[in-house]
Amino acid sequence: AAAPAADAAPAAPAGGSVDAPAVLMPALSSTMKEGKIVQWAKSEGDKVSAGDVLMVVESDKADMDVEAFEDGFLASILVEEGGTAAVGSAVALMASTKDEISSVAAAGASSSGAPAAAPAADAAPAAPAGGSVDAPAVLMPALSSTMKEGKIVQWAKSEGDKVSAGDVLMVVESDKADMDVEAFEDGFLASILVEEGGTAAVGSAVALMASTKDEISSVAAAGASSSGAPAAAPAAD
Repeated sequence: AAAPAADAAPAAPAGGSVDAPAVLMPALSSTMKEGKIVQWAKSEGDKVSAGDVLMVVESDKADMDVEAFEDGFLASILVEEGGTAAVGSAVALMASTKDEISSVAAAGASSSGAPAAAPAADAAPAAPAGGSVDAPAVLMPALSSTMKEGKIVQWAKSEGDKVSAGDVLMVVESDKADMDVEAFEDGFLASILVEEGGTAAVGSAVALMASTKDEISSVAAAGASSSGAPAAAPAAD
């Protein structure tokens, strides 16, 4: 299952002259705090197209492919294969054009890369009013480094449906294109908080998941009686 979720926050290199999108470590489950890079599918200097697998990440649940959201070039790998990184931290820097690769790589070498901003969806546990249901929220992912909010074009699943990791949950329209957003965890779609045609800020909850079929009604009730999950972000989906 591919994780549509790495590639967002602009880096702030020491020189200040290069505004390079950073590839961030996505949250592949609601319990993941850090991930190990098992493999880089691209090398420094390689051209990258949106949808290409950039890297394979080992989380606390499984190994998953992480895809790029934007076209560009892999300028600088900050965390080598075998290395670990906290969720939301930069693991590589991208360049928009081939000509920018060397300047971005130099900036990456002289700075710590990108801030630990979070580009993604399906993680933060919701804190419903009742307090008795700990439901993972599906969050609006950042599909580009400039995206502030996304529009839900379509829900590929209905409330009550069983969801497996890798299933397409929804289609989101960003400022760049429409993209499928996949689930990272098995479960059930308990409550849709943002209907088709609605928009949500990056990092905000658009749905709540239930771990088991029996939990669907309690999670849905908690979602209805509260605003759902907090708009907390390190996340992915």
